[in-house]
Amino acid sequence: MRRFRATALAAALAGLISVTIAAPAQPAAPLPAVLQVLGTVTNAAHPVGNALIIALNLQDFVSTQTYSASDGSFSMPALRAGIYKIIAVKQGFIPAIATIIPTSPKHRVALKLEADKGKKNANQEIWELRGSLPADVLREIDQVMQPVQTSSYEIPRIRGELFSLTGVSNQTANPAFAQTSVGVQGRLNETLQVGIRGNMQRFEDPNDEVRFGTPIAESSDMSVEVRSSPRNAYRVASTRSSWRYNDGPDGAREADISAHNFEWRHGDSRVQVRYFEQENLFRDTPVGSNLIEVSGDIPLMQTRKSDLGVAVRVTQETVPSAAQILRTADITANGTYTLVPALLVHYGLSSRIGVDGQEFAPRTGAEWKLTEKTSIIGSAMLKVLDRDPAALNLPSLVFLSEDARVLPKYTYTFGIVSGKDDGNRLTAIATITAIDAPLRVVFSDAYDQFWDGLYVETGDIRRDLRVAYRHEFGNRFAVDVSTTAGTATRNDPTQRNREKTYVVGDLQSTFNPTRTTLAVSYREIEQPRENGVESYHTERINVRMAQSLYLPIDIKLLLGLELARADNSPYLIDTLTPEGTSKKYIGGLALNF
Repeated sequence: MRRFRATALAAALAGLISVTIAAPAQPAAPLPAVLQVLGTVTNAAHPVGNALIIALNLQDFVSTQTYSASDGSFSMPALRAGIYKIIAVKQGFIPAIATIIPTSPKHRVALKLEADKGKKNANQEIWELRGSLPADVLREIDQVMQPVQTSSYEIPRIRGELFSLTGVSNQTANPAFAQTSVGVQGRLNETLQVGIRGNMQRFEDPNDEVRFGTPIAESSDMSVEVRSSPRNAYRVASTRSSWRYNDGPDGAREADISAHNFEWRHGDSRVQVRYFEQENLFRDTPVGSNLIEVSGDIPLMQTRKSDLGVAVRVTQETVPSAAQILRTADITANGTYTLVPALLVHYGLSSRIGVDGQEFAPRTGAEWKLTEKTSIIGSAMLKVLDRDPAALNLPSLVFLSEDARVLPKYTYTFGIVSGKDDGNRLTAIATITAIDAPLRVVFSDAYDQFWDGLYVETGDIRRDLRVAYRHEFGNRFAVDVSTTAGTATRNDPTQRNREKTYVVGDLQSTFNPTRTTLAVSYREIEQPRENGVESYHTERINVRMAQSLYLPIDIKLLLGLELARADNSPYLIDTLTPEGTSKKYIGGLALNF
């Protein structure tokens, strides 16, 4: 019906053009060949900046776009003669539309946006035109109308945060640590915003008897983000970590990681350049390498029922000790199609091309909505073409929740998602994956036990279950719970003793009346050592509380406790005491200004 109305509207306008052309010539000047359109966008007499302005030619549906300035004014590029719909769109407002008929070369348009308060849009014109809008214009409108998180874009003129923690052990043989994080965000003008963050963590060696001597583990990172609009962002980040360990006959060694990233985002499109350098990071191959990677993804098509996107990643990794250069190119296509409102089908293809062969893995999945707020999801991926297994393949460093860099032999996923809104939600997802390239899985970011990880070997079958739950009790109390448990088992029956297990859990609650936040995290890892006899087993529990001091500026008192136990640990930070146990009392302050 909407497409019929839009077609009828276009036909009527085309007829109007025909009648105008067929009418007897008038003594007035001929119709202009080029139109100049100026205008303003306001809301209750106040200017509206950064609104998307679209000039849509109703004859061929060719669109021209611009944005309104901070004073609400805009100027369209020169438009060829035709009848146009001028559309103003901004998140939080009902779209405004004006029509231009080319009776003069210059036109001025005043568009008034009304706040969208959840009521049905009184101006149905934009929705009548949606059926005939080109896919790129429709995608632009939908992206602008998506809500923007206040914390990510609309920030005050300047905002900062600072927190510092110190952990002291109950035994002199256990290492103390210190952590400091600083962040500043601000607006340079109405559209340009800048954010800077830095973090440093250091674990002292209690055996060297030197204050501020060589640490047994340290990590630092810094990032700068610049936003020129709610949809445009540039980010530069740099990270460095190092720790000492003893995992073999060669004695103590030091592992080092350096990473530098540049990222540009425009809506759903992204381009990233990454440099990664490591030394002694991977247990099975204790060699150094450096890697440079260029990646990006972009949506190609988006309609009411389907969307299609493509991601590309090109990687070159150099291993100086082996005098080898590894080059790979990954191309991934993802799509979604709505069969009926209650059933969505996902499809795609992942491919990897390198000097040692090619890999192709098609995948499919579905989302079945049992109710409006509850869905069952499932997916499957199977590699139909593999590379040469005898070729050199260094392990990959991935986060527990990251699957984009992994192309296994097969993976199957099944789960359920339920919740009435983002504040009350339950997710449970089970996954089975056959690994055909070694991985070092990191469970959290650089702020927490960055030196620890799980090694997944080629041929392992990985099974895990991930559960996340969030519930808000009015506006006074909220609870977040997330946990992941899994195993990685050798497919070869003669090597079943090399099973790895891991359990990760996080609980966070916030009580608004007293401004109190409590966070509890648990991690358990068990995996075999290289000697094939001993198994490395560790358990860590962290309890941290933040309490506001109710001062004119926002200052919070930070208190915490960390309990850890490690058996046969390769990391010096765990083996400084014969028992392998440690207890740390944590204290600090957090400041927001």
